[in-house]
Amino acid sequence: MSTTSDIRSKRPTPTPADLALLLARCVRRRRGELGLSIERAAELSGMEISEWCALEAGWIPDDESKLLWSIAGALESGYPNLLFIAEVSRYNQELLSNRPLAS
Repeated sequence: MSTTSDIRSKRPTPTPADLALLLARCVRRRRGELGLSIERAAELSGMEISEWCALEAGWIPDDESKLLWSIAGALESGYPNLLFIAEVSRYNQELLSNRPLAS
C-alpha cells in the first residue's frame, strides 16, 4: 500500500528554473484543456497573438496591467489562483536573474 509520503518522495522537487516558468506551463496546459488555439485565447483575452506567445514562453504581465484578469477570464480560471502562480513565477525569475527581490 502506497502512502502520501511514498508518493511525495518519488516526485522531484521543482527548481527555481521550473518555478520561473510555472505560469507559462499552467497557461499552456489550461488552454489545451479548453481546446483553445493561441489565436482564440489571445482574442478572448483582448491580447495580441504575440503577447500570448510571450506569455506561454515565460513573460509575466505586471500586476497593474489588468491583463491577468483578462487571461483568467479567457482560461475560465480564478484570478486569485492565476495571480498567485504569476507571483511564484515572478519571484523565481527575479531569483534566477540575481536582481534584488521586490519587497
